[in-house]
Amino acid sequence: MFVLRIILILIGLVFIGFGYAIWFKGKYNLINNFQKDKKNGKLNDSFAKRVGKIEFIGGIVCFTLGIITMPLNDVFTLVSFIFCIVSIIVALILNQVKSTK
Repeated sequence: MFVLRIILILIGLVFIGFGYAIWFKGKYNLINNFQKDKKNGKLNDSFAKRVGKIEFIGGIVCFTLGIITMPLNDVFTLVSFIFCIVSIIVALILNQVKSTK
């Protein structure tokens, strides 16, 4: 389960990096088909900002839980891993559904 903790920390760092680039730096080209969907009027910049925010905050949560679970039980690590991944995916799906015109 040590490997799962390391994976959780690395996933957190990746999400923090992408979230920072999208939310703070405005690199919307990191979002698949965003430029095309924006041109077609399906999505707008607020969608991209929310994607960046979801990824940034989700990455912080994953990274923090990866650090916290180091001395804890393996079951808690597995639950934390599943919680982080599922919550980020659900948040991104809900954002897509909310923003699609």
